[in-house]
Amino acid sequence: MGTVESAGSRPSTARGRRTRQAIVEAAAELMHARGIAATGLADVLAASGTGKSQLYHYFADKAELVLAVIDHQLERVLAAQPALAGEDVAAWAAALWELHRDGGGPFACPLGVFSSQVEVDERWRERQAAAFTTWQDRIAALLARGQRTGRVDPARSPDEMAVAVLAAVQGGLMLARLHRDLHVLHLALAAAVDHVRA
Repeated sequence: MGTVESAGSRPSTARGRRTRQAIVEAAAELMHARGIAATGLADVLAASGTGKSQLYHYFADKAELVLAVIDHQLERVLAAQPALAGEDVAAWAAALWELHRDGGGPFACPLGVFSSQVEVDERWRERQAAAFTTWQDRIAALLARGQRTGRVDPARSPDEMAVAVLAAVQGGLMLARLHRDLHVLHLALAAAVDHVRA
């Protein structure tokens, strides 16, 4: 299974953890909205209500903060998909579509939005790739459980099917966002479910 090591100094106190979290959350929101390059550390400090000394206590520089933001976005993505822990890929796909429908989406993927921006730093690219591998592994585990219950084709590799499913999710989100049409995401998710069905 893919794992992602955390970036930056880990605080030992509850107050320190809250401060670090505030910095990361503010940076994530700004970078998601503006892009990594257009978000400066001064913007993050103003949005988080923290001081420069606090930021540099936890992060050596902006590059390290970006790594923490990628980790944070992965946590957000996985937390929004509790059905990944189940065994029914169709139920997971339906829940993912409902998340966007009920929230007024389609929304840009909190993780995927950075994929075109991380090539400028090899550490960022590797962290982004590792984050997607973690997500892909969760999908593969869902598919493997589905195979044991007869919902998913037992003759195929869960890992390979997970690549196709995640690609369908990302492509569906991108096109749905571009066209402002949730039906596009519905079609992509339906195709992914059909692709793995027993």
